[in-house]
Amino acid sequence: MALTFSASVAAAQDIDLTPLVSSVGLTDTIVALENDPPGPGRDFALGGMLFLRGIEKSLQLRYRHNADFGKLGLPVLRLPLPANPDAAPFYPALVTDLFHDLGTDMQGARAVLTGAEGDFGVTLDLTRVWFDINENGARDAGEGLMSAAGSAFGRAAPQSDLNSLVVRFDTADAAWLTAYTHLLEAFTNVFLAFDPTEVIAEVGHSIDAMSDLRGAEPNTRQSYLRGFESWIDTFAMFYGALNRQPDPLHTRALRENLLAMVAQNRRFWDLLALETDNDREWIPGAGQVSAMGIELPKDAGPLWMKVLDDAEGVLEGRLLAPHWRVEPAAGVNVARLLQDPIPVDIVTWVHGHGLLPYMEKGPLVDDGNLRLFEQMFRGDALLFMVWLN
Repeated sequence: MALTFSASVAAAQDIDLTPLVSSVGLTDTIVALENDPPGPGRDFALGGMLFLRGIEKSLQLRYRHNADFGKLGLPVLRLPLPANPDAAPFYPALVTDLFHDLGTDMQGARAVLTGAEGDFGVTLDLTRVWFDINENGARDAGEGLMSAAGSAFGRAAPQSDLNSLVVRFDTADAAWLTAYTHLLEAFTNVFLAFDPTEVIAEVGHSIDAMSDLRGAEPNTRQSYLRGFESWIDTFAMFYGALNRQPDPLHTRALRENLLAMVAQNRRFWDLLALETDNDREWIPGAGQVSAMGIELPKDAGPLWMKVLDDAEGVLEGRLLAPHWRVEPAAGVNVARLLQDPIPVDIVTWVHGHGLLPYMEKGPLVDDGNLRLFEQMFRGDALLFMVWLN
């Protein structure tokens, strides 16, 4: 199949990505789009494919080493993964490598999305998008985007057995996707700030040493300790990483990414309010219907903006995070904490004395807007938070 994409879209108002991405996958679709002349539609399409390719690469790395982190429930790591019968050994730097590459990929996608200005339309059947998890060049069972989305979003997400789900992405959606690149890059900066490589190696070596000490003797409590053993190993890795000095370059980048996410999210809702069409929308505005069959209450956008306003206030230091020791007169300045971070010591943070240098008098952030948002969507609030970012 020829990979040039220009001939099919040069005179078209909309770009239909479905035939290409469904047949050749993300990598070759990116090659085709890179050979096409820049323009708002092409730049959105390419930025979107680069975004998905970053996620695909994280799945491929995990599959190569059977690194199934699904039980952690964390973004990207929670995506389902088939078992690899011929996996390479796990190595301590895998998590750091994964998030370093993902952050770089989000930056690359965002750089292209800056060109997605002006009117355009990009249609894509989401059920035809797939991740080449086992890197065999073909779509296998469990590699569809909707299979991953169903696991990531929960019960209210579109089901993985849908035959078709065509979305027409437009100008506002470029701001939404840009916001999402900032959100995922912010998440990568959390892991990079508290690089867990050394701790993972230490915990792994200690587990091996204790197994050698136990030897072949049967452990009569092993059957009911198995679940606890896995949990405590994971906790030891997380606690050990968080309780070390974080890299301030990454905590500061985390803050900047979250602030940029809020700004792009506002831009999205501003652009959405200007739309007059109702054509297979991704996130619907007033008078629009989502192609996903999910309806938004009319006040969802304004209320979500209030939630993000609260988050922005905390990130800028205008609002303080409450702490039981000093509320309601004072709180923790999260902006200063991210600017000059310290290890996360759970005991001293809960007690308060570990956070005392960051405590000050001032207005506290209120969770009223977040509670109203949760009440609006009841049990599906988390789904909509992930969707709206």
